[in-house]
Amino acid sequence: MKPREIIVFTFLLAFLLLPTFMGTFMAGDLGTVGIRILYLLSGILFYAFFLVLNKRRTFFFVMAFMTFFFSAVEMVHLVINHATTSLLFVYTIIASEPGEFLELFSTYWWGLFVFGGLWWLYYHLTKHVIRDQYLIPRRLWRYGAAGIIATYFLVGIIVLHFNHTPPRWLPQNNEDVRTTAFVGLEKISPVNIGLAAYHIIDIGTQIRRQQENLRNYSFGIPTDYSGDDIVILLLGETSRYDHWQLNGYERQTSPRLLARGDELVSFDSCYSIANLTTVSVPFMLSPATPEEPHRYYTEKSVVEAFQEAGWHTAWIADQSFGNPFLQRISSTCDYCFYPPRNQLTFFDTILLSPMNHFINQSGKQMLVLHSLGCHFKYSARYPDEYCIFQPDMRDLNVRELISSMNPEEGSLSEDGKALDELRNILVNSYDNAILYTDYFIDTVLTCLERSGRSIALVYVGDHGENLLDDERNMFLHGTFYGSRYEYHVPLFVWLSPEYRRRYPATADILRENRRKTFSTMALFNSLLDLGHIPYAGLDSTASFVSPHLRSLDVVHGLDANLKCFEIER
Repeated sequence: MKPREIIVFTFLLAFLLLPTFMGTFMAGDLGTVGIRILYLLSGILFYAFFLVLNKRRTFFFVMAFMTFFFSAVEMVHLVINHATTSLLFVYTIIASEPGEFLELFSTYWWGLFVFGGLWWLYYHLTKHVIRDQYLIPRRLWRYGAAGIIATYFLVGIIVLHFNHTPPRWLPQNNEDVRTTAFVGLEKISPVNIGLAAYHIIDIGTQIRRQQENLRNYSFGIPTDYSGDDIVILLLGETSRYDHWQLNGYERQTSPRLLARGDELVSFDSCYSIANLTTVSVPFMLSPATPEEPHRYYTEKSVVEAFQEAGWHTAWIADQSFGNPFLQRISSTCDYCFYPPRNQLTFFDTILLSPMNHFINQSGKQMLVLHSLGCHFKYSARYPDEYCIFQPDMRDLNVRELISSMNPEEGSLSEDGKALDELRNILVNSYDNAILYTDYFIDTVLTCLERSGRSIALVYVGDHGENLLDDERNMFLHGTFYGSRYEYHVPLFVWLSPEYRRRYPATADILRENRRKTFSTMALFNSLLDLGHIPYAGLDSTASFVSPHLRSLDVVHGLDANLKCFEIER
C-alpha cells in the first residue's frame, strides 16, 4: 500500500473499532484489567478475521453495512450506561413506542447528524482511496491467518464450556461463566447486539409457549361473585422515592397527597426488581422472583388470580402498547383501554374517563392503571400550568450548554458549569412531572371517594431515574447494574372510608410495616391480601398487608441482562 492509503486504511480501521476502544476504557461491566485486555484483543481479532479473507475495499464496505446501526447503539449505550450494550437496551429500541422515539430524537438529533457525517466520510475515503486488493496476497497465508483467529475463539469457548471455575482475573459473580465470562464473544460490538437480538426472538418464542401452557392453569382459588370491593394498582412510570414531598423532599412536589394526611400510608424502603418497565412491571404482577424467574413463564399473573376468584378485571393504560408480556395479561381482562395509536400527545388524565366507566359497574373489581408518569422527555408529561420549577426542558439546548462551557474547566465534569445547568434543568422538569402526577393521583382518589365504595389503591413506581446525581453522572434509567436512584421507588396505599370500616385492622398493619424493607415482588401477595382472596399459596412474609411481613437485609434485583444481583441501597 502507498503511504496515503496506509494512513486512510488505519483511520478507517480505527473508526470501525471505535466502539471497542470506547468499551475498553468506559465499560464498567468488563471488570478487571485482564478482562479488558481480552475484550480489546477479541474485538480486534473479530475484524481481522474478515479482513484477511476479503479484499480491502470489500471489507470496509461490508463492515459498514454490518455495523453502521450497531456501532451507533453501542456508543450511545456506553455514554449513557457506561457498559456494553445489554439485552434490555436492544429490546427497548425494538419495542419502543413511536412517541418515545420521537422525544429522544428531538433532543439529540444533532448527534445523529454528526454520526451520519462521519459515515459519509468513511464511505468517501473507502471508495476513492482504498484499493480492492487483498491485505495478504497469498491464499494459503490468508486461510492460515483466518484459521489461527478462528482457533482462538474456538479454544476460548471450549475451555470456558468445560471449566466451571473462572480464572482469577475474570469477575466472579452470580453469572454462569460458561456463557458470559468469555467477553471476547459475548460483549464485543457488533456480536453483543446480534446475540441480544437472538435472545429477544427467543423471548418471543417463550411468550407464545407461555400463552399455550397457561391456557388451563389454575391457582385453585374458589370463585365467589358476591361483594363490591375494588382493588386498584396504579403503576407510576419513572418515579423515584426521594423526589416526592410526601417522602420528605424539600420541594413541594406532592402537596395534594400530603394534605390527605393519614389517608395514605407511604413505605420508606420499597425497591423495584428492575430498572426498566419491560421487566419490572411483568414481574410485579407475577409470583416470580429474581431467584426464581422461571415462575413467570409457568404461573399466571395476579390480575388473572383475581379473575379466577370471580372479580371483574380491567387494564387501563397509556403506555407499553407493544409490550408482549403486558399485552398477554391485558388481553385476559374483562375491560381494556389504550389511547388511539395515532394520538401521540396526551397526559395521564386520559385514563380518568375509562376508569370511571369501569368502576361505575357493579360487583367486585380489580383494576390496573398504567400511567406515563415521569417518563423522559419529562416536559412532555405536564401542561403549561404545571411548569412551576424553571427553567425546564422546554428550553433545553444541549449544544448551547456544551458550547458555553469554560474551556479551563474541561469537559462535562462534576464542577463543570454546563453540567450544573443541565442537572438543574433536568431536576426542574422531573419535579414538574412529579407535581402533575400528584394532581393526577389526587384526582383519581377524588373520583373513587365519590363512588362511596370499599376501595384499596396501591401506587408504586415501576423504577426510578438518574438525574446526574453524583460523580458517576448517570442519566435516565436502564443502566447496566443500576443505582439506588433507579431502584428505590415510592409505594403508598390509600384506603377509602368504607374499606377502613369493613377491614379496620388493615390500616394499622400498613402503618406497622411502613419502615420495613422489601421489593416490588411483594405486590403479588399484597394485592391478594387487600382483596381478601383465599389463595392457599399466599406468602404472608412477602405481603405488606400482613403483620408477618419479613424485612429484607439484602434486596435482589435483575440487571440489564436479566441476571440476579444485590441492589445498591
